[in-house]
Amino acid sequence: MNMALQNFVPSRAFACLTGTENGRVQRHNAIANYAILDSAPEPHFDDIVRLVAQITGAQTAAISFIDDTRQWFKAKWGIASQETPLSVSFCVHTIDEGAPLVVKDATADPRFAGNPLVTGSPHIRFYAGMRILAGDGTPIAALCVFDSEPRPQGLTPLEETTLRTLAGQVEALLELRRLVLEREAQVVAQSRLSERLRHVAEHDDLTGLPRRNLFNRHLIETIEEARQRGTRAALLFVDVDHFKQINDSLGHDAGDALLCGFAQRLSNILRHTDTAARLGGDEFGVILNGIEREEQVADVVASLDRRLHEPIRHRGRLINCKASIGVAIYPDHASDPDGLMKCADLALAEAKLSRGRAETFTRRLMEEFDLETEMLAVAREGLEAGQLVAHYQPKIDLNTGALVGFEALVRCQTSEHVTIMPDSFAEAFDDRELAVAISRQMISSVLDDIRIWVDRGLEFGHVAINTGAADFRSNTFAEMLLDEIEARGLAPEMIELEVTERVFLGRGAQHVDRALSVLSKAGVRIALDDFGTGFASLTHLKQFRVDVLKIDRSFVSGIGKNFDDTTIVQALIGLGSSLGITTVAEGIETAAQAEFVKSHGCDIGQGFYFGKAQPREFVPSMIDQFVGSSKARPTPGGAAT
Repeated sequence: MNMALQNFVPSRAFACLTGTENGRVQRHNAIANYAILDSAPEPHFDDIVRLVAQITGAQTAAISFIDDTRQWFKAKWGIASQETPLSVSFCVHTIDEGAPLVVKDATADPRFAGNPLVTGSPHIRFYAGMRILAGDGTPIAALCVFDSEPRPQGLTPLEETTLRTLAGQVEALLELRRLVLEREAQVVAQSRLSERLRHVAEHDDLTGLPRRNLFNRHLIETIEEARQRGTRAALLFVDVDHFKQINDSLGHDAGDALLCGFAQRLSNILRHTDTAARLGGDEFGVILNGIEREEQVADVVASLDRRLHEPIRHRGRLINCKASIGVAIYPDHASDPDGLMKCADLALAEAKLSRGRAETFTRRLMEEFDLETEMLAVAREGLEAGQLVAHYQPKIDLNTGALVGFEALVRCQTSEHVTIMPDSFAEAFDDRELAVAISRQMISSVLDDIRIWVDRGLEFGHVAINTGAADFRSNTFAEMLLDEIEARGLAPEMIELEVTERVFLGRGAQHVDRALSVLSKAGVRIALDDFGTGFASLTHLKQFRVDVLKIDRSFVSGIGKNFDDTTIVQALIGLGSSLGITTVAEGIETAAQAEFVKSHGCDIGQGFYFGKAQPREFVPSMIDQFVGSSKARPTPGGAAT
């Protein structure tokens, strides 16, 4: 023990605080009821001291029990010692206080100024503690925080409330501990309590099934056993389909009943040597061990598929339910737990594409996953390096041959001067954060290019910019775009915004109508891209302000080759004409295609026949190319008005 602690003489006030002999005995007996002293660390108590330290911003926190001659720390944060003498204890003062004891500066407090823990390491200056009562009201401990810096302001109201509340949580945990000890009085208290608490930590409260950590341990053990015996093992991930809709429409009690019903059915179907667990939310896991033949897995999956699709009765009504199942087999698909879980997860994702079915892992799923991962990496690296740039493809008036504008198409231009096409990072457009980041970078880049062309007096017409559903989810896209246009002194009429039907049908669909209305009123033209490939094109033409219809290249490429494609192109051009909407044919690659769409009334053509998408430095030469035969339409205004 530190010599300073040995030589410290407690004050008379301390002697009073230790209480009478009767009080000391009462506290001693109250603590003994919990069998807490010198017990092993427990996560519930550790979590409380960590939380109170984080909320109060203190360096140190503890749950301190006041024993006969020492204070002993059941849980601690930032403390090396397990106990200290009562003679240097701050908490011994706290247990006699009904409210939190707050010492703003220990050096200025006569009770603590000479305390070795103040004058020496750890140099306590600030202390705050709230007493903890036994079930009979006896003060036995304190939840405290302390620091080496004084706090003239003491505790904030939030910090004081936190200290009081968490001290109450400790009391509740202690009472739970006492009740467990009473039920298991014939067993060594500490070992039984640890076992009970561990079980609670490892099993789901609602279903009683193991949680993920215990499930993972079982998976490791099962694979090792299968390796030693030369058998197979199977891992199944089971997902409850449409669980959120059931919760939202029928209530959480119905959702809970559904989960419990799934858990019960899993337990009934499986052998006692197999393992079922609730992994979180509406996802369950199953481990099948000792598999000798692949047919055994198929039989279990078939039973699960059948039983899990049966309605569950709750409060007199039937809840229809389905489940998607992903299956992976050791060692066929992977030789370690992590690999097997990845395979089962990919199989589950495949099953969820159409819901209510089971899928077994195949190598194709891994190849697709690796490709998607690579795509996302290309997009992220391109964003971070500023390599995502716009290439511009000309749009031509089919009647006059004049240049009417360009479409900005994203490309990734590497430092090695390699151009990566969007197909190589297409997965990024389905990732909300990446899609928005790419869109913002493209908009900024395109508007900067337009500003340069305006300053050079180039007659480029307009520039079409593509958007995705993710852009509209924040409900501020229209204002953001108009602010960016105005910041560069450009006219909104220079911009054409291309949207697809995925935008109308996406998660941000409730914001699309307002955004397009704001942009249209400001002068930005709206183009419906990939027209004819979606699900509700006519509805969208009626509901939203659309200035341009872009006929998808998949139809244009079939002109003269495929009767259906040819007929569809004619019909779409006719529809646009009858509605007074400009039509654009994408993907024109031959003179015959250009002549066909022109002869049927299409207004604008775009595709390799007129020119490929080129970097911004080629735009002037592309403008000159078309001015040679027919002067480009004038740029609508050099500045916003």
